[in-house]
Amino acid sequence: MDIQSASFASFLTAAAIVCFTPGPDMLYVLSFGVSQGRRGGVSAAVGVAAGMAAHAVLCAFGVSLLVSRYPVLLSAFKVVGLCYLIHLGVSIIRDKSNMAVSVVRARQHCGRIAYRAMLVNLANPKVIVFYVAFLPQFTSSSGWPMPAQLLALGAVFVVIGFAADASVGLLSGALAQRFTRDKGLTRKVNIGCGIVMFILAAVLAFDV
Repeated sequence: MDIQSASFASFLTAAAIVCFTPGPDMLYVLSFGVSQGRRGGVSAAVGVAAGMAAHAVLCAFGVSLLVSRYPVLLSAFKVVGLCYLIHLGVSIIRDKSNMAVSVVRARQHCGRIAYRAMLVNLANPKVIVFYVAFLPQFTSSSGWPMPAQLLALGAVFVVIGFAADASVGLLSGALAQRFTRDKGLTRKVNIGCGIVMFILAAVLAFDV
């Protein structure tokens, strides 16, 4: 049985459940959607998808499996991701500027937001372990070569994940329009988004 058989339907169901269940990546996208508008939310979703795609490629060619076997490397990824999330949280809370949902500012920061989101996703060791444990379950020794099967499954997973995250980015971005002229609410949103980064750092630190 290969990925063109009935097992592919099971994969789609499992992938949809995983992707549409709220988690660290979705919270990250939501925070940028609220603080930067629709473009910011979608940009964060693009970055997360880019990280997922990189993990899929690494999984397909065995790199993720190698990394997952060495606790020291996993710990290094965790420390990098933890420090980066804390840095983002502090930066957002210290930002006292007005909320940016204008087209001009959003375009200036789209690439940077996507890049940050990609780094956060890549630095999460739990994502590495997830790909190694999840994707191979839906492959077969017959049919396509194993790397090809893993790449195909990874691509589908990235598409589903992007659809979920982009939806959250658009919806949260729509909410941001309500705060554009209220400096008090803008400040509260920045603090809230910074706290989200700290929560994500705690999730990564304590593996919850």
